[in-house]
Amino acid sequence: MKKTLLFCFVLLVAIQSITAQKKAPVLVKKPLIDKSVRFVYLISKDRKYNPAYEKGIAMAAKDIQGWYKKQLNGFTFKLNEPIVEIAYSEKNADYFYSNPNGEDKTTWGYNNTYVEAQKVIGAKKGDKNYIWVIYSDGPGDRGRGGNSVCIMPEDDLLGLTGNHVQQPDIKRWIGGLGHEAGHAFGLPHPDDTKKDNDALMWAGLYNGKYPDICYLTPQDKENLSNSAFFFDDKGINIAGDNKVVATYKYATGKFVRFFNAKRNKFSWKEANDNGENDFAETQIDKEFYYLKATNRDVEITIPIKGGQSFISTDKRKTWTKFKIVTAP
Repeated sequence: MKKTLLFCFVLLVAIQSITAQKKAPVLVKKPLIDKSVRFVYLISKDRKYNPAYEKGIAMAAKDIQGWYKKQLNGFTFKLNEPIVEIAYSEKNADYFYSNPNGEDKTTWGYNNTYVEAQKVIGAKKGDKNYIWVIYSDGPGDRGRGGNSVCIMPEDDLLGLTGNHVQQPDIKRWIGGLGHEAGHAFGLPHPDDTKKDNDALMWAGLYNGKYPDICYLTPQDKENLSNSAFFFDDKGINIAGDNKVVATYKYATGKFVRFFNAKRNKFSWKEANDNGENDFAETQIDKEFYYLKATNRDVEITIPIKGGQSFISTDKRKTWTKFKIVTAP
């Protein structure tokens, strides 16, 4: 009788274990889609998997993908399958927004989450193949994006599931995703924030403006027209065929000049160990090419015949020596 009871107890535990395993999220190992946006739900060590969070992230990813497609006349970013990847952290939730990591306290959440996501799933700034959107259940309220990575805190997860006390409108939080993902794509805030107050990259994510009132500015669209991450339904990249016409090298990297026959324009890309930066070619004179960064207020001159390049961060008021480049 005792053996029978013991056997039944072991069988019951085994059944409960199997049932629990079925409910637990599993990271599906499928081939990753190149040049795509990877959405990650990062679960803290002391938090449990919340299926509503995963569902909310997937919903927001598809919604903002469709919004960008309308804004860019049929071009948008790719999603992976599954849309949301599950990753488990070795840190407790409070760690992410309370552990000192940088002089500015408002950046701790971004910095800590990025370091952890880099370790557990391979997130990387300046990634040539992926844009990373990391949702952490760490109790923070500041999303940030830039250089191919954006970090979204627990505040946004509550928002996407309709559980945010102050701002229950889910669309506001989808707009927030679009804004921070825009930074990860390389979009800056508008130059004229009064004129473009309703732009997605400014205040267009607030007060019921997403999805119908907010918009991408002409400059946003111009910047994204050079992106490697936007395609139409046929898989054609928004930038078309960029052909290399010149390469200017420096000690630790290079500037590459491209020509796009479809758009009849030149663009530039800087590549080094820290990643890549895109530039629009704004002017040429007898001595220099003039380049403007697509994601920040930086301008660079490249000497046509090689030599000393210069950089300006104050709209050409002052120029500082930059890299020594060699002409092709």
